[in-house]
Amino acid sequence: MKLLNWGLIGPGSIAEEFAGALQEANGSIFGVWGRNLEKANAFAARSNVQNVFEKLDDMLQDERVDVVYISTPHPLHYQFIKSALEHGKHVLCEKTITMNARQLEELIELAIAKGVVLAEAMTIFYMPIYQKLEEVIQQGKIGSVKTINVTFGSCKENDPQNRF
Repeated sequence: MKLLNWGLIGPGSIAEEFAGALQEANGSIFGVWGRNLEKANAFAARSNVQNVFEKLDDMLQDERVDVVYISTPHPLHYQFIKSALEHGKHVLCEKTITMNARQLEELIELAIAKGVVLAEAMTIFYMPIYQKLEEVIQQGKIGSVKTINVTFGSCKENDPQNRF
């Protein structure tokens, strides 16, 4: 099986967690691009990334890049996904993948036309609580389920620098 060369867009803390997890699973990050070159270089040094691209198009045009991981703020996802798909790259994008259904439908059509995979990094489906919930429902322990309403949150220290 061919190991995929990953290109990262958005060298922030989420991308750093992703890079660590990928490397732990015997993968590697081929390249990174960010609006701030200094930040991209620092990310590359910390995360053992082979290449830092000064221009996004340079990374997307590089035939050695197979798949692009996008971890930018939500309003930027659409433009980066579209550009990556137009260059024939597979895309894994952090949630929320797009700002609306119209954007997502357009990108799905483009991915199909290009013959590449477009996926949203939806980690919650793999969390133990969701697996347990599915087990409880399948076993009928709580009766027939018609609707599920879930509020998901996490405890974080108050940090004005954190976007959450």
